[in-house]
Amino acid sequence: MEYLILASVGFIAALTPGPDIFYIIRQGLCNGKGAAFWAVFGILTGNIIYLTLVGLGVGIIGKSDIFQAVVGLIGGLYLIKISYSIFRDEPKFNRSCSKQDGLKIFKEALFLNLSNPKAMIFFAIIITPFITKSIMFSLVSLFLGIATAFILSAYISSIIEINTQIMKVINKISAIIFLFFSLSLFQISFRAFKNLL
Repeated sequence: MEYLILASVGFIAALTPGPDIFYIIRQGLCNGKGAAFWAVFGILTGNIIYLTLVGLGVGIIGKSDIFQAVVGLIGGLYLIKISYSIFRDEPKFNRSCSKQDGLKIFKEALFLNLSNPKAMIFFAIIITPFITKSIMFSLVSLFLGIATAFILSAYISSIIEINTQIMKVINKISAIIFLFFSLSLFQISFRAFKNLL
């Protein structure tokens, strides 16, 4: 029962608005199933790294002011870059926003996930109390819940039919959302720098 609860927590958390889910959905809407699944692969690779750190018992890093300050700053700058490129992007009628190869999408998604200290904080602080005696089964349950949510989002977003005007609106909304997340990362970074002084 605890494993099912943990998988459900992971599933719901993955679907809540955040850079990861928006990146997957946008890739699905723009470039179809293949691009969306490359994005899922990159983000899940980042999640595996975080879950491994939690499993090894070094989740305490996520609470470190130095970690939050540096990663928050880098993550905020990176999200601004993504926000700007999305905002300037001109979608075409063939559902393609700007063609990227799968490896580039994978790297962007991985860096997006790893540059978000909220993910580490989520795994280290929120999830740790749920972890039962069997850490391995707990981490696998959590991962399966997260993976299911991301795969479902990738699939649904890639089969929706949209036109250029709708895609332009989605691009602008996505850019604003990414900008909002970058500002929240800067806020985390600023607070952490303040604590260090």
